[in-house]
Amino acid sequence: MKAQQQRKRSASKRGKETQMAYSLTLSKSERDAIDWVGFRYNHGDPFYKLLCKCTASPEDADWDDVRDITYDMPEHIAWEIRELFEEDNFEFACFAPEFVSKLMQFVDRIV
Repeated sequence: MKAQQQRKRSASKRGKETQMAYSLTLSKSERDAIDWVGFRYNHGDPFYKLLCKCTASPEDADWDDVRDITYDMPEHIAWEIRELFEEDNFEFACFAPEFVSKLMQFVDRIV
């Protein structure tokens, strides 16, 4: 009985340590739009700085790469991104409607 309780507690601790991962794939044109916004809005440079804290794939891609880049992030970074967007009332000035839709879908997945 005692061993069973110990295993349950260990499993419970492991579950708390594991954070849900989120990902967001951005095309070159979407990254260019983030660059263009710059410091004017939170979905510019502040968003870029948070993406730099994420794991990018392909690993050899840099921000200016022509390929799509997927940013994998821990839950706390996803929440920071969501909070940035919320500060601007989820309004994404200067972004194409398709990109806005992609970002809103990303935000809606954060739980």
